[in-house]
Amino acid sequence: MSDSIASLLLSTTSGLYRWPTSLSVRALAQAVDALGWRFFHLDGRRARDKMGFLRAAAEAMAFPDYFGENWDAFEECINDLAWSPAPGYVLLYEHVWWFACAHPAEWRTARSILQDACTNWALQDVKFFVFLRHTHGCSGVDAALHVIKAQSSKDDLC
Repeated sequence: MSDSIASLLLSTTSGLYRWPTSLSVRALAQAVDALGWRFFHLDGRRARDKMGFLRAAAEAMAFPDYFGENWDAFEECINDLAWSPAPGYVLLYEHVWWFACAHPAEWRTARSILQDACTNWALQDVKFFVFLRHTHGCSGVDAALHVIKAQSSKDDLC
């Protein structure tokens, strides 16, 4: 299965996508590792508000100690990643709904920064994916995302 996921990553445009719950985190991580890319896993159960999100993202992506825990610092770090060089990146953000549903305005800011990072990395010819899982249909989440469907996936739309 990780071969089909790797093929999917290589053939898909960088961006923000929903990741089907039927596909395992382990298979995704193995596929990313096999490509020599970096895999980051953000557990949204620890990201229930802006500060929780920023801290969880910083921990998941091993941001440097100088990370300022604000939107500007988040934007700067996610568009840099010099401390974690790789030919490609995948951020899996699970349980998005904790943050997105409780703080929709803050989530819109985070989502915008994540989408811009995908675009910025693509302009540098570096694949950068943000996969969201467990969105629970929060306003503004599903409408903004494309759904990744791997060969082994059923039509699982989170």
